[in-house]
Amino acid sequence: MSERPALTKGYVAKCSRCQHTLYKAKVANEKKILALALSALLLAVPAFSFSLVSVHLLGVTEQTSLLQGALLLIGFAPIVALVVIFCAVVAPALLAACMCFSSACVVLNKRPPLLNPVLKLTSVLIHWSMLEVYIVSFMVALFKLSSYADIYYDSGLFFLVALLILNMSMICEYSNAYYWSFLTNE
Repeated sequence: MSERPALTKGYVAKCSRCQHTLYKAKVANEKKILALALSALLLAVPAFSFSLVSVHLLGVTEQTSLLQGALLLIGFAPIVALVVIFCAVVAPALLAACMCFSSACVVLNKRPPLLNPVLKLTSVLIHWSMLEVYIVSFMVALFKLSSYADIYYDSGLFFLVALLILNMSMICEYSNAYYWSFLTNE
């Protein structure tokens, strides 16, 4: 294994051959990440279960939440529905739980055996948590639908946008190298 050079804050270590970013000199603020993760976990319940929009078409008004929409999709396109459920519900919620657990471990200076698999899972889930992709595609669908029906935004959409902001803030603040160095006691 190569030796890691010490970097000052704000600098990036890149591969000299392919210019791929190896790591950034960033110190994670574990208390901030813990607060963001706890907030995200609290917002996840209303974001996924409250109605996102109400669609009024031909005298009939229908409401749906993110979970209801994904579950309705299972009958028509089960693979797409499972990907939506995983990337828009399971991965963001699990990512918030993992970051909450690992940040709590750092804040409390505890190294339970579960921390190692949680850090591995966190590094995978960061790439699969795709709330922003869901919201963009959702807004495109609403834009297309707005010429045919009346659309009313419900409270679930505001919770979902707040969850997206918290999710992106957590990912920006998180430093995988910092948490692994805490685990290995460096």
